[in-house]
Amino acid sequence: MATHDDGESIDFNKLEKELMQAVEADARYWRENDAKIRAVTNKVATYEEFKDLVLAAHLKPLDKGDKVSTTFNQPWNSTANRSKSGHTPSANQDTDQIKQVYRLPKNGQEFVRDWRRYYKTDQERCAFLLYIGPQKLQQIFKAEISFGLLGDFMSALSLGVEQSPELVFDILNSLRQVNRFALSVRFMSKAEKDSCKKLFDALEGKLTCITSDSSDGSSLLPELQTLRDLYDVKNTS
Repeated sequence: MATHDDGESIDFNKLEKELMQAVEADARYWRENDAKIRAVTNKVATYEEFKDLVLAAHLKPLDKGDKVSTTFNQPWNSTANRSKSGHTPSANQDTDQIKQVYRLPKNGQEFVRDWRRYYKTDQERCAFLLYIGPQKLQQIFKAEISFGLLGDFMSALSLGVEQSPELVFDILNSLRQVNRFALSVRFMSKAEKDSCKKLFDALEGKLTCITSDSSDGSSLLPELQTLRDLYDVKNTS
């Protein structure tokens, strides 16, 4: 036990214990964060599967002599649960639950910090955008989309068209409602506009297939054309 000059005692054992707890909490956070990113990137079928992967983030590979007696029941066959459109029936519900687990950015500044620091590839960035979702993205960028981000979004979201075309559409539709959106579009570079065009062409092709397979005849194609105009993307057809 030590004392300050003013006579106040310092409990070093308590400080050491608090420090160790803080180190362990930080390590646990990063283990779980890595597990979440892997789960979303690998397109897990259900939220339960996602949660199990996160909860098992602290586990280490078994040694040769280790024995496992626990039985796991996981719905690994996600294909069997997909509808004709290529989506799992509970996709929206699972995405909402994932949003609650992640530490989502509260504003544009926090988003840019995480975007630049933790998500380097288009695949990682696509997963990040998809689990944040359209409504939260609109809130984050209510004032404006930071310079250069819109082009990054176009490149990343292209990877989500095949599995989640309607979610990609909703994100594009939410972003166009933020303040100064037209200015963000105007300042996109030629390469970014090319990425935007490729995204819309791929999305149109996927939504066309979904419409032809849909029994109710519903379609997002007319609204997609409106979005094309807002994003200043010419239709190739």
